[in-house]
Amino acid sequence: MSRRIILPRRTFLRGMGGVSLALPLMSSWGCTPEEQRRIEKVGSAQQRAGEFPKRFIFIYTPNGNYEPPTADFGGYWSTLLPLKNKINIIKGLDLSVSDLPPGEPHQQGMAILTGRGLNTGQMVGGDGSLAGWASGISLDQEIAKVAGVMTKRATLNLGVQSTNYGGTEVRTVLSYLDSDVPVPNETSPWAVFDALFSDLGSDPVGSEKLTARRKSVLDLVDKKFATLSQKVSANDKKKLEQHLDAVREVEMRLDNPGGVIGGFCQMPEVGAQPESIDAYLGDPNNFAEIGRLQMDLLSMAFACDLTRVATLQWSASTNNRPYPWLTYNGQPILDDEHGLGHQPDLAVDAWGKLAVIRTWYLEQLMYLLNKLDSIEEGEGTMLDNTVVVLSSEITRGNTHSHKDQFFILAGGCGNYLKTGQFIEYTGDRPHNDLLVTLMNAMGIEGTAFGDPAYCTGALPELTV
Repeated sequence: MSRRIILPRRTFLRGMGGVSLALPLMSSWGCTPEEQRRIEKVGSAQQRAGEFPKRFIFIYTPNGNYEPPTADFGGYWSTLLPLKNKINIIKGLDLSVSDLPPGEPHQQGMAILTGRGLNTGQMVGGDGSLAGWASGISLDQEIAKVAGVMTKRATLNLGVQSTNYGGTEVRTVLSYLDSDVPVPNETSPWAVFDALFSDLGSDPVGSEKLTARRKSVLDLVDKKFATLSQKVSANDKKKLEQHLDAVREVEMRLDNPGGVIGGFCQMPEVGAQPESIDAYLGDPNNFAEIGRLQMDLLSMAFACDLTRVATLQWSASTNNRPYPWLTYNGQPILDDEHGLGHQPDLAVDAWGKLAVIRTWYLEQLMYLLNKLDSIEEGEGTMLDNTVVVLSSEITRGNTHSHKDQFFILAGGCGNYLKTGQFIEYTGDRPHNDLLVTLMNAMGIEGTAFGDPAYCTGALPELTV
């Protein structure tokens, strides 16, 4: 969902070529403190971004049901070993805020990126509980206020057969613009392709002319700001200088614009759209193929700098689906995956099938990580400048617990995060503290995110 930050009482300089640059909302002009903070936050984050931008991805897999990870990456966690030095496994954080009513555990846990509970509502959960939407903005959308202001899309919110319940409801979304404002997932790879790539590099001559017009406007902006700086207070002059740094960032981006074919930015291959698109998108046999297409589009959207913030939701919570392309003891897995997770721990066949399924999800994670790690950026890779997070809405299906959740983190987020660690927390450390750490890693200062009652501060073990 494309979105711009909209602030009241803005002063714009507009010119030819579609450039629209906001002047700082300074006290000399009567702006509010919140407006000043927003502009300063964007400007300072752009200055810290360096040569290569930071990027954020959150990946959701349904129903928990991973065996507890170990420091030696034992069992199916060995799938991650090829990139072990760029991965952190975190064990023991609690989705504490997800225990707040209303809703049942699957519904409650889907607000994981908001760090808040659910509002009241009429959406029926698996046990008949009623719930509403999440009660606050999600982390991806908060990050996009800074990381998404310069890209074609503020966020890219992708789903893989995530509309299990006939439409958008609390179990089918991760992202929220605000309380009661969900962002539906884009579930068709062909629709995503059309929205992002259909005009990619289509008119290089026209693009060159447009860039030249935009640069002429930026030259005019520089001159206008120079005049204004003589008419404002010393405090406002400092803010004006910060904004000029952001303008120069635009100039550099115009010299190397995202969305132009060349280098690592290439036109993705998605093939022809199936004739019966709705039937195709809903068929469990196509789950793996749709997921691969979505990951290919996501990685290329990053390579072309069309977005820097994304979520990827595999199915929806409760996930009543089979996995017919996977086999256990030589037979396709046709069981309801939600039902498998309800079996007791001693149900060998049920948990054997779940091990196959969870291994497959880790393989999909590695597929995406390897694509990001194959794109060179200076002395590192795109993965080094990204943080990818994978988790779920509950810990285990037969307990529906929100305690002792696991999180996989990959990438150093521009050398902000330490990697190659296994970190186990004991006690009641809320996952909101991880959200705070990720927010800080992406250039947004703060000591709390979500419900402040469930924040104790960032996780220093993760930071350089």
